[in-house]
Amino acid sequence: MSNIDLSIPTRQSAKGLVLIFIFSLRQFIKMFWPLILVVVFQEKLFKDLFILGIAVLVLLFLLVVHTILYYLNFLFYISNGEFVLKKGYFRKKILTVPLDRIQSVNTKQNLIQQVLDVVTLEIDTAGSVAKELKIQALEKSFAIELQKQLRPVDLKRTETGSDLPEEKPAGTTEEVILKLTPADLMRIGISQNHLRAGLIIIAFGFQIFQQIQDMFDDKAEEYSSEFIRFISNSNWALITFLVIFFLAVSVVFSLLRTVLKYFDFKLIKNEGTYRIESGLLNKRNVIIPHGKVQELKWETGPLKKLFGIFHLVFKQAVSDQNRRQQLVDAPGCLSTHLEKLRTDLFGENKLNDNIKIYSNPYYLRRLWLFYGWVPVLVSLPFLFDEWIYWLAVVAWLAGSAFYASLKLKKRYFSMNNEQIIVSGGAISHQLTQMELHKIQAVEFRQSVFQKKRSLSSLSIMNASGSITIPFIDETMAKQIYNYLLYHTEVSNKKWM
Repeated sequence: MSNIDLSIPTRQSAKGLVLIFIFSLRQFIKMFWPLILVVVFQEKLFKDLFILGIAVLVLLFLLVVHTILYYLNFLFYISNGEFVLKKGYFRKKILTVPLDRIQSVNTKQNLIQQVLDVVTLEIDTAGSVAKELKIQALEKSFAIELQKQLRPVDLKRTETGSDLPEEKPAGTTEEVILKLTPADLMRIGISQNHLRAGLIIIAFGFQIFQQIQDMFDDKAEEYSSEFIRFISNSNWALITFLVIFFLAVSVVFSLLRTVLKYFDFKLIKNEGTYRIESGLLNKRNVIIPHGKVQELKWETGPLKKLFGIFHLVFKQAVSDQNRRQQLVDAPGCLSTHLEKLRTDLFGENKLNDNIKIYSNPYYLRRLWLFYGWVPVLVSLPFLFDEWIYWLAVVAWLAGSAFYASLKLKKRYFSMNNEQIIVSGGAISHQLTQMELHKIQAVEFRQSVFQKKRSLSSLSIMNASGSITIPFIDETMAKQIYNYLLYHTEVSNKKWM
């Protein structure tokens, strides 16, 4: 039986006062850090340190008042089968969500929370309000008990309408399906997309530079001019060194990011659910009910194939506003892990025996047009008189044709009367599997160019997003379209 009564409005742990103050101070710094830089570096503007000290004390006092008021007005409880969360003091807000609409109840713990020994509890739903259903300071034992009461698979409704936690059968144990070692983390980090990591670093640095330039325009312009002049006068050896240095930094960034996110990663199977634990500075504990999974997506690439690993993503019901926050992934899966998870979620795999239906070769021509010829034609008026441009054109068209051929090679689908699997990717290979009874809508699309060639595309939508099958035979597309709509209407299985 539960030892907490959630019918009574409850506050967070008193340690939440420290968290609220720190989060509020961090938000203030995030909003006004350019002004803070001015105060620090432009000494002429603030010669009177006494006035500056008074301003800092007033700010701290206001933050303390905000912290206390926010803490006192933050309440949560369960009433009439709904979870209710109240917060705010000037602008009060009341959030309610039916218990049967809750997707999962997860916990997270950042470095400050680890020091305070509290956790954040996040309640995920398919609605846009999900990102606001957070309780940031709960004792671990209280959070675990609250998870049990809120988790839909652990609730049963009595005849009187009250919600009681379902007792677990004796002997129920958890099974660790996947546990990542430091060597696994190293392989995962090395197999990441380092170009993307490098671009993230550049974008972040450029954003910081732009904001600093607005504050210190003269100095920033002088330094940037000197840097450009330095690069223009450099030889190929130095440029090669900078490229290698850029790649090395990208690899280190990928490794560091992997360790921070997936440290001590565990994928644990329980009765009807999976649970994921991971993180170094920000620990997370995510519950994934089997019935809430809309799609299972896995990806591999050249480096991942070398190590024999897959990156797997569980896609659950989400709204457009919090789609990325709901992605729960498991890196470093071996083929045995992948097949076990597919069997748990979808039953015996019968799709391997079905015929793979590939996109029409015209798909390659369309890809080559957009990826290859359109950029060439757009840049032609500006660079046509440069000999190196024509050399680049040949290389670009050849590279884009090869890229389009890789995409066509991996563009296929296979289905039976219960499930569908769709393949995609170019350099990497991505596959997505879902059950047909979870389809919510099907869209038949046909452009003028497709109609001339009796081709069309299908978009299959579920609660987590959509899957596209491009450029297949028109007659086949109509048959699949009609069958999927029929299956959606007559199926009596729950989609979540």
